Amino acid sequence: MKHLESLFDRALDAVVGMDEAGLVVAWNGAAEEMFGWSRADAMGSSMGDLIVPPQHREGHARGLERYNRTGEGPVLEQRVRITALHRDGAEFPIELSIFPMPGDGGGRIFYAFIRSMVAEETARRAQELRAREGEALLAVAQKLLDDVSLDEFTQFCLDNVCAVSGMEAGHFHVVRGRGPHACLHPTGIWHLADPRFQPVVEATSVVRFGLGEGLPGRAWQSGQLQSLDDLASSCQFVRRSVFEKVGLSRAVALPVRQGGQIHGVLEFFGTSKARLDPEILRMLETIGSQIGVAIRRKENAEHRETLRREMSHRVGNSLSVLASIYRSCSREARTKEELDEAFLGRLVAVGQANRLAVEDASESVALPALIEEAISILPERNRITIEAPDMTVDRDSVMPLALILNELATNALKHGSSCEDSRLVVAARFGEGRDELVLEWHEHRAVPLTVPPPTPERVGFGTKLMQHMVEGRLGGSFERRLDETGFCVVMKLPRERIEALPDTDLMA
Repeated sequence: MKHLESLFDRALDAVVGMDEAGLVVAWNGAAEEMFGWSRADAMGSSMGDLIVPPQHREGHARGLERYNRTGEGPVLEQRVRITALHRDGAEFPIELSIFPMPGDGGGRIFYAFIRSMVAEETARRAQELRAREGEALLAVAQKLLDDVSLDEFTQFCLDNVCAVSGMEAGHFHVVRGRGPHACLHPTGIWHLADPRFQPVVEATSVVRFGLGEGLPGRAWQSGQLQSLDDLASSCQFVRRSVFEKVGLSRAVALPVRQGGQIHGVLEFFGTSKARLDPEILRMLETIGSQIGVAIRRKENAEHRETLRREMSHRVGNSLSVLASIYRSCSREARTKEELDEAFLGRLVAVGQANRLAVEDASESVALPALIEEAISILPERNRITIEAPDMTVDRDSVMPLALILNELATNALKHGSSCEDSRLVVAARFGEGRDELVLEWHEHRAVPLTVPPPTPERVGFGTKLMQHMVEGRLGGSFERRLDETGFCVVMKLPRERIEALPDTDLMA
């Protein structure tokens, strides 16, 4: 027996023994290292309480009682894979074989040879993660080639990352603004595994993150993946109360970069069951970096396509616009010289308005001046009223706002709304909370129609272009209507996106 005990002590695998009462009677050095209990602590203790996880203890007790009663044990003398419990409470995978042996004083002793499967399980999990990561990256690359919008592509990326990582919710923040005024804005693009997480969408929609602020802001500032294992205990996570209510307790934020510049931040949230181990975080970081490249490429391609279509649209309008200008000038001119002067002057105005609308502005512009120049192609200015507050438009918003106004002016000229029986009012004002700019374009008929005009069935590219600029570039809302009184467009634009703020850094 002493030779057997010496052999057990030298064994590389854990060897433990249990009597018919379930008490430990053998415990070698490998068992001490594997389970964290010394031989002195283990001997005489209940095997079930010592190393059997709580969910398996009832089955362990039933199996021992059944063997003592019938002499039958279905798991004896074969390899069994299960989990065991370490002294610190951690559960880990093992493989064991149990052999009943006659005891010296009668009865039976059950010897178990146990091998930890942690290393094998870690390798298997890493291999599985790599495979899932590869599948996700391949799916993203294939989707990039499809003819889908940037929003649809970003949504696809969020869905895939959540599926791979086991996260319950995902969202994309985008960087807007420049210099000290830049901040992260919510995009409204979300993945939600369950409708009960909807409150987090509403809580996020009203929050803006500056550089270093909150979890997304820290990822933006550091340029590195950031994670939180317990949202409720983090004072920096400003949305923690809402997330805690719906059971989302863990979070990861990934910067989306391209060419050394961060364009946005992906954030993912999970319950307490979500894994945030190093393997998962490395996989998320890899996928996040690839998604950043893909989103930027998609954004560039979509921008180029919009510019191409817009140029085609403008070229197609040119003859109609020039013809309308010529007709207007010819009605007023009394001589050829007056016609030449008026017409050539209007051509210069067309060039100035187009240049302002198409080229990115290098500096901020006063709103009244921007409106004046963007619609300068319209003749007969005595029938045009402009009302606008004395505010300065941020340079990032000059081009899209000028493009919208120039498109409206072009349509008015092309479709004859500038004729003698109509007038135009362009009015801008702040909303009730003064946090949004309401811009109205109203082409009034001198004599209202008795019957409302039919609603156009087809939405042209010009309308789509304006809607894209208002909603996509300026983050506002766009509404148009055609009724007995004329044609009206109402745009509601967030003031923080439109107004240029003083550059406080230059005054420091």
